Amino acid sequence: MGGAKSLPSYVRLIEQFEEQGQLNRAVEGLASNEDLIRRGQENRGLYRPELAVLISTAKLALQGAIENSDLGDDPGLDSELLQAFPPAMQEGHREAILSHQLRREIIATKLANRMINRLGLIDPFELAEEEGCTLGEVARAFVMAERLFHADRLWHALEVAEIAEDIRITLFDRLAYVLRSHMADLMRIGVSDDRIDDTVNMLAPGVTLLNENVENLITAEGRLQASRQVKLLVEAGATPEIAGKIANIYKNDGAAGIAYLAHSREIDALDVAAAFTQLGSQLGLDWAQMTATRINPSDPWDRLLVAGLARDFQQMRLDFLRRTRGKDMQQFVESWAERNIARVAQFRKIMDRAQQTPKPSIAMLAQIAGQARLLLSR
Repeated sequence: MGGAKSLPSYVRLIEQFEEQGQLNRAVEGLASNEDLIRRGQENRGLYRPELAVLISTAKLALQGAIENSDLGDDPGLDSELLQAFPPAMQEGHREAILSHQLRREIIATKLANRMINRLGLIDPFELAEEEGCTLGEVARAFVMAERLFHADRLWHALEVAEIAEDIRITLFDRLAYVLRSHMADLMRIGVSDDRIDDTVNMLAPGVTLLNENVENLITAEGRLQASRQVKLLVEAGATPEIAGKIANIYKNDGAAGIAYLAHSREIDALDVAAAFTQLGSQLGLDWAQMTATRINPSDPWDRLLVAGLARDFQQMRLDFLRRTRGKDMQQFVESWAERNIARVAQFRKIMDRAQQTPKPSIAMLAQIAGQARLLLSR
């Protein structure tokens, strides 16, 4: 789908597989980097046989990484293993299946297939680079995000929807992008090594509460971007119902981090979300984050940077709110803003100037992120 624009990311993926001894370019008949770059300059992407090689290599690489992690031993994945066997066997031989000597291999195969099929080739490997983590951690975050935000229901809805295939692929791509953000959040709050069921059960009440009240919590900037998402998807051919569901997951960006902070501090998730939103609106960080999510560069390094910036604008707010000693986070934000009124005003001037820029750049957002970190550390 990405065509020539995605070519630099595919080249990076090929290099990764070569470095790890998982791909022999000559044996597989893949072109050299020079030939591929030239092809991109001619506005051509990878050919289907080349993509087929990368799909199989990516699944095997991801499967191997999951097998070599402890993810396959997680009781939260018992259902994945059981579903690989006929219902009659599940009923009569449940314990034998759960202790199967190929447990890790079966679970790894199923997860690797689903991740590549649902997220595409690039996202799992880029996310590991972006967050500096293992592919096993990415896979664990994938399962957690899938369950917390009921992605399986949306995937099924997309599969059975009576829409054109190019629209279906576009919708899968948008859903993958949103789910990737939630996966990054889960890794940043430090639960990517925890048991799946424990984490999902801990976060689900807060995430559900935030989802039910999202229209009252989302900022004006977020509401505007969500409505644009729905409009673009509907114009592209999506049904309003499916477009709305995808936009709803988009609106809940940051829900995992907010729910985790609320749980750890024993504060209502809505109160944390209100303070989070207040801080974002006051400083303009919600605009900066939304702007970062709209930038879609082709260069792999720029992609990593802009994806990291989008998460940073969220994470720095959560880190700031963790400094609250009491339980009234909104009061903490207001008191901090009063003590730093001059610095806040100065930062807002920078933000106002940035918002008037016709075409915001990655460099501009990186500078804003640096200034915001300094300000919030006061």
